[in-house]
Amino acid sequence: TLLTQLILQQLDPAKYCPVLVLVSPGLSKTGLLREILSELNVALPVGGARTQELIKLLSNCVIELHQQGRKLIILIDECHFLSGDNLHIIRTISNIEIPERKLVTCLLFGEARFPQRLQHPSFDSIRNRMYLQCVLPAMSAEDCAEYVKFRLMSAGGSDQLFEADALTAVHAHAGGVGRSINKLCMLALLKGCLARAAGISAELVHRAAARG
Repeated sequence: TLLTQLILQQLDPAKYCPVLVLVSPGLSKTGLLREILSELNVALPVGGARTQELIKLLSNCVIELHQQGRKLIILIDECHFLSGDNLHIIRTISNIEIPERKLVTCLLFGEARFPQRLQHPSFDSIRNRMYLQCVLPAMSAEDCAEYVKFRLMSAGGSDQLFEADALTAVHAHAGGVGRSINKLCMLALLKGCLARAAGISAELVHRAAARG
């Protein structure tokens, strides 16, 4: 989610029309298309429109954007929740084009299990259309410490609130994964607050990890 927000901030609105879709489990084909069209402020048909009708609406919108000199960028967060049918809808969307170029770029953000899932032969046509894959690596111990200090200062706190040994313990328990670091630090802060501690020690981190 942080990555999608950073990308949204950096895309030039004069050249690109970005749309962010947060996928939830059970999202249908028409649900996905309606989410995209809604973000584009396209009037949706009343009642149960068919998938092909919604794709036609989207295609018309993409052509209009192209005529304005803008390209549609669809950012799909939590893509590991997409059904097989929805993945093929995304493939169809990515095929919207004119003879000179593709008119839509789809960026998918998800957990590590998602690219593993795409190895199934039924997704060959989708995988072959993916030109770039990036994996966000776990933070090093140094990066983890700087990350925690930055978050503390951003919240108006002291970057010295976590002792050096505590930061080492955070990295060891969280494995350098951002969300796990956030959760563990929050639990350690709660335990420190309840104990009226002046700072967060390695012992508090270990106790938080044991309960988390």
